[in-house]
Amino acid sequence: MSLPDRFQPVSGSKRLLSVCVLGMALIAGGCQVRPLYSNPGPVAGAGVSGNVQSKLATIAIAEVGSREAQQVRNNLIFMFNHGAGQPANAAYTLQLGVGYQDLSLALIQNATNDKSGQPTAGSMRMTGSYTLTRIADGKVVGKGTRLVTADYDAPRQRYAVLRAQRDAVNRAAREVAEALNLSVAQDMSKL
Repeated sequence: MSLPDRFQPVSGSKRLLSVCVLGMALIAGGCQVRPLYSNPGPVAGAGVSGNVQSKLATIAIAEVGSREAQQVRNNLIFMFNHGAGQPANAAYTLQLGVGYQDLSLALIQNATNDKSGQPTAGSMRMTGSYTLTRIADGKVVGKGTRLVTADYDAPRQRYAVLRAQRDAVNRAAREVAEALNLSVAQDMSKL
């Protein structure tokens, strides 16, 4: 008599494979992945509680001097507080530094641009840096720098070029604010 295949003894390689799969499942079970803006309950061993978004709402952003920096600041205030403005009783203060550089990228000469030598494409490179300080003790709890580039087309009309440059600065300011928002949120999630 012969036994059906399902009752045959398991070979050594199949047994090793099943042990490896079981071991990997146990290792992967210990990993934790959660969204940055989630509201986590206490985690075993870590004692993490609170909400990153509510922590972001306690940050006051210091005044800035340039139009570009003000664009970044306004976007950050909106992201931190969902349009509610600056907090009345801030626990943290954020010092913001913004700089930008206009780069000419391409010179395309053809019959329609009369070979004037004017750039036909450009790029705005904006850098945003921050220092996050706890007001209670003056301790710096986070700092960082983010770089964003916004491209634009430069047509032959001067006003159109100025408007394209202004739009590129506005786009870059919004993107820098988004990058800084994520970076500050990461710093706040560690507190």
